[in-house]
Amino acid sequence: MHTCFLWGLCLLSFSSCTTVRIGTEILSGRDRDRQITLPPLSWQDLGPIRYASGRISNPPLLFWAAAVNLEDPAIQVLVVPEPVEYGVVPSIKVSTFAESYNCIIAINANPFDRVSDQEGEARQLVGIAMAEGRLMADPAPRYGALLIDSDRRARIVSQKDLLLHDGAIDWRALEKVRFAVGGFFPVLHEGLAQGERKIRYPRSAVGVSRDGKTLYLLAVDGRLLDSIGTTEMETGQILADLGAWDGLLLDGGGSTSLVIQEKDGIRRVLNHPIHEGTLNRERAVATCLGFSISGSW
Repeated sequence: MHTCFLWGLCLLSFSSCTTVRIGTEILSGRDRDRQITLPPLSWQDLGPIRYASGRISNPPLLFWAAAVNLEDPAIQVLVVPEPVEYGVVPSIKVSTFAESYNCIIAINANPFDRVSDQEGEARQLVGIAMAEGRLMADPAPRYGALLIDSDRRARIVSQKDLLLHDGAIDWRALEKVRFAVGGFFPVLHEGLAQGERKIRYPRSAVGVSRDGKTLYLLAVDGRLLDSIGTTEMETGQILADLGAWDGLLLDGGGSTSLVIQEKDGIRRVLNHPIHEGTLNRERAVATCLGFSISGSW
């Protein structure tokens, strides 16, 4: 986890970016929840996927969001990489994943055991992961998960609901699930933002529309003067304003990476990852959630 020393590096590096007055509570990563109001967003269309960026002044935030129309048959869902063994995957950067699997958009997903920017290292998954109906890791009952069923509907559930009372996997609960990634805590439930933790982080999050047909991806910059990161509650507020009904934190902090391929064919990391104090240094993560589009768009 990043320390106050990292905060100092970021503040020194980016003091010219903004004149926002940052208090001690924010420097320590702790703050109060604030009421988030999204500005009007200018969405760009990439076939059945659209994306936008936004800036919020109070608190100072930069974010990037995407909406994926799961009903469109051209959308293909990807959860990779392939496991080394059950519960263990090779580390990969989201940009590498997106390039390797021809993704239009991709985001980091599951929490994992240790961090570095080296690809190909073994990563122990925290929480459920499933690809094409094949289970790759056990549910973590403390946390939530995103499930995408065979009918192309998405939903957010507690991972404890995927287990029986004795801790064994409830296969009936997974009967219709084709893809799954584990996250941390739900931050939006039935349209209401929630979350007790006031610590500000860069955030990766996913939201689901009320009918389960639209999936929202969100990346919020943090640890910078012009984007201090969001609390859990604020992350839920942003997802709700985007159109989500339920929302879940994915792995965040230095792992947050949202990659998109624009119409010029170039893939780029939209947000600004900070790994080990270095801006735009992308971390090698565990699972990634991506979407490709079959045919032309």
